[in-house]
Amino acid sequence: MVNRGRSGGCATCKQRRVKCDEAKPECLLCRRLGIRCEGYQTNSTRRKLKFKDENHKFRIKAAQIQDRAAVPRPLAEPDTAVPFYLWHYANMGRDFGSARGFFEILIPVYCSQKQDSVLSLAVSAMASRILALWRHDTRNFLWPEKAYAQAVACLRRAVQDQSERSKPATILAVLMLQLYDDIAAVYGVHSATRVHHNGAVSLLPFANSNDINGMIGAYIRRFMIHTEISSAMRQKRPLQSIEYSWIGSKHLMAAPDNPSSALDAIGASVAELQASYMRLEIQKRSMPLSQLARREWRAEAKRIDEQLLAWAQSVPDHWRPLKLISGRDIDPSIPTYRSVCEVYPSCTIANIWNLWRFQRLLLAKITFGLGNRTRLCSIADFDDPTILLPSCDSLLPGDEGPVNKQTHDPRMSKDEHRRHIIAQGPWHAMSPLSRLLTLSSEDQGQLITSLLRPGQYEWIREQFLRVTILLHIPLTEASGRNEGCRVLDSVTQGSNMYTKAEFLAREVRKGAIFMSGP
Repeated sequence: MVNRGRSGGCATCKQRRVKCDEAKPECLLCRRLGIRCEGYQTNSTRRKLKFKDENHKFRIKAAQIQDRAAVPRPLAEPDTAVPFYLWHYANMGRDFGSARGFFEILIPVYCSQKQDSVLSLAVSAMASRILALWRHDTRNFLWPEKAYAQAVACLRRAVQDQSERSKPATILAVLMLQLYDDIAAVYGVHSATRVHHNGAVSLLPFANSNDINGMIGAYIRRFMIHTEISSAMRQKRPLQSIEYSWIGSKHLMAAPDNPSSALDAIGASVAELQASYMRLEIQKRSMPLSQLARREWRAEAKRIDEQLLAWAQSVPDHWRPLKLISGRDIDPSIPTYRSVCEVYPSCTIANIWNLWRFQRLLLAKITFGLGNRTRLCSIADFDDPTILLPSCDSLLPGDEGPVNKQTHDPRMSKDEHRRHIIAQGPWHAMSPLSRLLTLSSEDQGQLITSLLRPGQYEWIREQFLRVTILLHIPLTEASGRNEGCRVLDSVTQGSNMYTKAEFLAREVRKGAIFMSGP
């Protein structure tokens, strides 16, 4: 449900869910953080959103959840899907201390737009598709497809209008459409394209200098740098020159640095080093590398690794993992490797740590937020008492008290923390798990298994298959454009034999090329 909320603090502090000092004309907290204070008076032209939990209105009964053959319920109306999506994916677990730049500014900018704006339509399309997945309505995406087509048509008109194409909201809409296409590619088991990402890059020079070169513009660029670095690592190529030129430039100075942006700066070097290594591998086929070239390459790798180690020492204390023992600290029904589980304050922070681990290629443990879940995700999960999540009980007290020192601003209640893990956890887990399986399949497991402990690779494979079940990703291989799919047991490509998990991981990576994460 959407309403305007109560009066009190400034709109920015309300959105960030922090206490406002209510200083006039701008609150001191916003001024200290260097962010725009939206003020206190209600503006009738803006939609100041506040979310009220009304999931009980569209909760699916347990019997319907287990019956996959049941007729799917109709899709939710847009005004239900949008609050669901913004609350569970753009609000919970997000804060500027770990911001990558997109979701953290999405809600404030979205609230400033009219109902029929390009950003509103793009968010509506994405929200409808996500809610449809939670309702198991994967056979019929009529409303999301309609909203997507409307958003694309509106975008075409917006880029032709000088005023509209200069707004940050237009660029955010393009990036939202890119995310929509990425998710469609994952479920369609095909490679994603960077059409919308490139479109967002091309719009930046036309943006209004007062808007886009401020804090919002800096966060947008940071997000685009992050996704470009992730994409370059996955495709083993150098960074695009324009995104590379933003790193350390004045365009990013309006937004304060945080551990995520610092890691991305190192990640750019990792991506470039990987690309140079691939060029060396090709060169070796025609001309052996000199000892000097080998020493220089190894020295650069050591230098970057030292930067990564220094990064790990510099992060805030509350970012560090809390180690839990199965049977003592957490319920034994939650799968763990060798009875040990590490938990973090949010899915975003856990995802950043996993990216750090992959950059070092010294992964010792996979961190994820799945708990003891083993079946398809559904709306009923948010209130299912049988779902156990170790971080909820270990990091947070009950709803009656504040969070402890290991959580970060903005504060989340125990229920909010649980909801954000249920919603975002499988998506954040899919990326590192599929990355490990793909890396292993590239060298037939020789390098990866040498870095892991006995039985750990098999455990990782099982957890990836569990993620595909939660996200309703079919274990199938496309047998032709119009010939449907067949169930996988194993797949042969050239002289390599892959299990269905490894093959599906490779296919998922194709769809997730331009998504955030490792």
